[in-house]
Amino acid sequence: MTVPNLDKAPEFYDDHLDEMDPQLQQHALTHLREDSQLRQQMLFQLRDWIAKHPHIRKVRTDALFLLKFLRAKKYNFINASKLLECYLASKVQHRDWFGHLDIEDPDICALVDTGYLFPLPDRDSKGRTLWFSTTSELDPTRFTGRHACRLHMMMAELCSESNEFLCGGFILVCDLTNITMAHLNVVSISDVRLLSKVANNSLPMRAQEVHFVNVPSAGLKIANMALQLATENLRSRTFFHKNWEELYKHVNRDLLPKEYGGKMTKAELIHSFKKRCKEMRPLLMAYDEMDMEIVEKYGSNDNDNELESGAIGTFRKLQVD
Repeated sequence: MTVPNLDKAPEFYDDHLDEMDPQLQQHALTHLREDSQLRQQMLFQLRDWIAKHPHIRKVRTDALFLLKFLRAKKYNFINASKLLECYLASKVQHRDWFGHLDIEDPDICALVDTGYLFPLPDRDSKGRTLWFSTTSELDPTRFTGRHACRLHMMMAELCSESNEFLCGGFILVCDLTNITMAHLNVVSISDVRLLSKVANNSLPMRAQEVHFVNVPSAGLKIANMALQLATENLRSRTFFHKNWEELYKHVNRDLLPKEYGGKMTKAELIHSFKKRCKEMRPLLMAYDEMDMEIVEKYGSNDNDNELESGAIGTFRKLQVD
């Protein structure tokens, strides 16, 4: 696995992209406004903005990485550049939550082995990637919310190395069977606020649906509190199910682990995910090398004036330089 170039203004840019099949190309055009001409134009513009950015020090500039942000914001340059800024700021300011994506870290490796979170191999009929989580497998006496968040981030960065994930987005299915108050207390109220803020402003992921199955009453209260801090778009895509039969009305059971009606066992899926993490470890470790100078609280959306020295402010300065 080649370590990506982190020079913000390299002599040559990496424009390599795996070829997309016609169905995916049409999906990108219909839902993201993406065609080859707009893609090249916006990549050029975003790279120029990065090269001139006064605070960004190191970042990937290859086409696939930058498309995470352009596709997440449907090729709106201002929104995509702001998202990239907030993403880098979150990586720098909260490395204990969003960095150190190392499968050789004993805790992260052990958490992967439990089956707390892993991707499923097949996409649904709409081209969406599926993630599966068995929350009760997280041992609250050993693992913290930071461990869980780092695993989510590790899987997101791995999945983002494919056009299918970036264009189609993903569905998360969470099995909450047998969770206890100890599981719910892994994250504090302040943690929930931080994670909600980052999720709303800093993550270039396209969550299409989130499904919680067998949610206890205490879990519902906490989930509803967290959703109050989420965007209206995410709230409308979050579902709570009393049992698996309710979930199967939304998600094809054949796509789930064998224990839930699918074809591959959880053990097989976990082994495959862990192997992928090891193969991609150099790339994942390089994320800790990306850097920017933090001069303000990037990502705040409390006041539009705070953006003047952020993405929009920098863009305006570049326009007149």
